Amino acid sequence: MFFWLLGTSIIFTVLAQLLLKKGVLALGEITWSLKGLGSFIVKFFQNGYLVGGLTFFGLAFFFWILTLSKIKLSIAYPISTALNLSLVTLFSCFIFRENLSAIQIVGIFVIMVGIFLLLWKY
Repeated sequence: MFFWLLGTSIIFTVLAQLLLKKGVLALGEITWSLKGLGSFIVKFFQNGYLVGGLTFFGLAFFFWILTLSKIKLSIAYPISTALNLSLVTLFSCFIFRENLSAIQIVGIFVIMVGIFLLLWKY
């Protein structure tokens, strides 16, 4: 079927999130003022991680549009949301050393069961 489109969109979205986090860590604290906004825009385009994250979000959007032309929204959106959330959470633990509690692990397991049930006999 066309689930490879959905998978590609999910992969690009997860990569975008991870790159944006890496870019923000490299950028440091952001101050929200008129002067700070101008400085942020300059720093944004000098930061390869942030530019890469934006690029991957663009690619994810393109594949999401293709996905929606082939797969029902009632199937694609829950799968995308669940997998994006689960994968970003798991990769954040390994890449950024973020803590994952037992309840979060159970939550990810429940999400995976939910995806399985959603796709049952699809």
